[in-house]
Amino acid sequence: MDMNRKLLLEQIKIFPKTDLHRHLEGSILPETFVEIARKYGGDLPAYEVEALRPLIQVVDDPPSFQNFLSKFKVFRCFYPCLAAVEEIAFRAVQNAAEDGVRYLELRYSPTHFACSERFSEGDVVHCVSGAIARASKSFDIIVAPILTISRDYGVATAEQTVAMIASLPPGSFYGLDLAGDEVNNNAHPYARLFALAKQAGLGLTIHAGEAGGAANVRQAVEEFHADRIGHGIRAVDDADVVELLRKKNILLEVSLTSNCHTGVVASMKEHPIKQLMQQKVPLNLNTDDPAISGITLTDEYVSAIQELGVTREDLKALNRTALDHAFYPDKKELKRKLAHLWD
Repeated sequence: MDMNRKLLLEQIKIFPKTDLHRHLEGSILPETFVEIARKYGGDLPAYEVEALRPLIQVVDDPPSFQNFLSKFKVFRCFYPCLAAVEEIAFRAVQNAAEDGVRYLELRYSPTHFACSERFSEGDVVHCVSGAIARASKSFDIIVAPILTISRDYGVATAEQTVAMIASLPPGSFYGLDLAGDEVNNNAHPYARLFALAKQAGLGLTIHAGEAGGAANVRQAVEEFHADRIGHGIRAVDDADVVELLRKKNILLEVSLTSNCHTGVVASMKEHPIKQLMQQKVPLNLNTDDPAISGITLTDEYVSAIQELGVTREDLKALNRTALDHAFYPDKKELKRKLAHLWD
């Protein structure tokens, strides 16, 4: 590593950051999986960190959306007990805080952690919520949990999950997210669930315009009334969609390295984030799945500076924009606590 990058990494690590798009499922380091397996049991295809790493982390894989998603299959039903789920969630928040993240929206699918009904989804939420509360008190970070439903599990499962959250304590979730394979699974069947979530006061975010095109971004805005778009960078291909995002003030949750790993962009230098910024589209920088991509938010900021010409003033502005679009219920209080960090 050259000295300039090393120095910049040290400086940016302590720079206060927000992350609106981070999946708990993709935040679990190979080292953590091995430790959890040794402590609680659980089946892994390898029990040495470096042997496990290429199976659950992008290392030398050809850029591909399917290759990226395949990393989750290895541990989809790994979690041996609820104590392991709670420890994993605690460490995910700790890792974010130690990277200088001051506000984190941590999204997750209870279905993923329920492990084909090994646990109830309600029990999963209880464990994750407890871990988030403990970690938030232990570290200098505010965390807002977001519920993820996935196209990959089907509509029936998503309906059960959304119905389940009605019985949960207030604050269990502040938003609803639709993830999964947008190329082969149209979002339309999930629209009714997002209407229910909107009525319940949850913020809405949808993965769209990542592997799919700008038309998916339009659908998310016009059919789902999404407040934010996960990724959404293919909006840049359609001037009318760009104008729609500007007009309705819809934020794009952008993740640079993830977009390279999924093959959505050919290289970091070709990422359209600067073009979208110049077009006045609201956006911020996020990690997506930091353990899968082998990055931190600090890495993303440094890449934005060194390879895309994003300035520190730009980064301050992006963080202020993130607070404007946060799903945290008391936005005035959130800004009182954090907005001064980017003056």
